[in-house]
Amino acid sequence: MDQAYTMMEEAVNVLSDWRMKKAAQEKTVSPKYVDESVEIRRQQRLLEYERQEFLRNKKFEEKRLEREKHIFDMEWKMLEDGWRKLAAEREQLERVYSGFNNDEERISFSNVSASVFFSGVNNMRSLKKRYKDLIKIFHPDNAEGDTDVIQKINEEYEVLRKRIGMDK
Repeated sequence: MDQAYTMMEEAVNVLSDWRMKKAAQEKTVSPKYVDESVEIRRQQRLLEYERQEFLRNKKFEEKRLEREKHIFDMEWKMLEDGWRKLAAEREQLERVYSGFNNDEERISFSNVSASVFFSGVNNMRSLKKRYKDLIKIFHPDNAEGDTDVIQKINEEYEVLRKRIGMDK
């Protein structure tokens, strides 16, 4: 038993010597390690600042993309509505034309007032759109085109353009 007690005392002495050496080493930390730890803390703060800045920029860009997507969706809806209206107008004209067997039975648009073509137009944007659509339909190069009708459309367009332009 004495032998076990002696071994235990030696182990305690070795451990306390090691602890004292370790404590002495910690007290005499070299300035190199102090400088490195200060530099590491500085770099950590810098990285944290850069991370926060990145997160702010990311949040800003996400909001910007969301706004742009919303605007795009609104514009897309407007385009779809315009195409639907144009398709409905085209279908209506095709129904009118399809009811006739030959050129003699077709409606002569040269007898119709050009104001009928621009009914419902109340702003410059819709006026220009309607004018372009009518030119596509009645251009003399088209099979259904007519020079007299185009002249009437052009005259009515100029009158309406001046009138709507003055209303602004």
